Amino acid sequence: MAKVTKFCSLLHSTCGLKEAFEGQYGANRSIPSAVSTRWNSTLRLVEAVTDLDPQSLNTLLEAQGHKGLCLSAREWSQLKELVEILAPFLQATDLTQGEKVVTLSAALPCVLSLNSHLNSMLNTTQHLAGFVKALQKSLQRRFRGIFANVRMDDSDSAQPAGDLPFGDMVYMMSALLDPSFCFFWLEQDVLAPDEVKSEVKEMIMDLVLAEARKVTILAESSSGEDNKDEEPPAKTPRLFTGYRKKRKKKDDHVSSVKAELIRYIQVCSGEEDKADCLVFWKRNAKVFPRLYLVAMRVLAVPATSAPVERVFSHGGLIMRPHRARLSARTLSSLIFLKCNHSVA
Repeated sequence: MAKVTKFCSLLHSTCGLKEAFEGQYGANRSIPSAVSTRWNSTLRLVEAVTDLDPQSLNTLLEAQGHKGLCLSAREWSQLKELVEILAPFLQATDLTQGEKVVTLSAALPCVLSLNSHLNSMLNTTQHLAGFVKALQKSLQRRFRGIFANVRMDDSDSAQPAGDLPFGDMVYMMSALLDPSFCFFWLEQDVLAPDEVKSEVKEMIMDLVLAEARKVTILAESSSGEDNKDEEPPAKTPRLFTGYRKKRKKKDDHVSSVKAELIRYIQVCSGEEDKADCLVFWKRNAKVFPRLYLVAMRVLAVPATSAPVERVFSHGGLIMRPHRARLSARTLSSLIFLKCNHSVA
């Protein structure tokens, strides 16, 4: 890592090395610089270096008087393994820090998929087995609540799963309500017996059903108030007719919500061309009206604070000492334009 970082620093600060590099690999080829506050920039740096031919790179470094930066075959193999191990973490970072897209639904599938990825890497890695074990242990500790909710927490702690980090049930409900994930993660990445998977599946479905009933009751409360003064027909008086009507209406409501959820799962399982989450719910708002209300509430939660932090960063770039007399309206307009430009 020290050699690669030094090589990148020299490449961006030494004209001779830069000209030789462009002559060897082309003017359009470059190595991105690492940013100290972004771990993924360092990974992209290493990935760009490992994409080069090792022999030609070592020849270039020797010709430029930097023989000490040449990489041995073992070091090159270690860097390739490092990129292979961390590449899924880079993808998970991008998925959970997006803007103007649903991010919360990707949190639980990303964590479980990363755990499965590290399990497979333990069987194939040659140099970085200790690094993989430490990374997996840290992942399970930081997201212990998720592993406890899917019955993959091996610790004997009596602490409720909801009190553990990332133990909120919203992560499980959001994953189900995203057609890109639905229950696919449960079959692939939950390393537990089928009986346990069935229990987890039923638990998540019950959570979504309970939330759908709450939302629907609130939505229908206004229409119920309009009809509460209606009297039964005078020609067919029935004693306690209202009791039976209310009970029948409730039973129909429960069955319709459950049927809607089952139909949604079938649609997600049968779709080969996965649409964007927001596009899917916009297109199927009338097909799944009760689940649509739940999805709009659950999926609106951001997975990370990265989008909000970007707004403050843009504000810091705009509001400089020599621009201290900006009005509040002008400042908010500039931040809005800066954010939209960065998203585009």
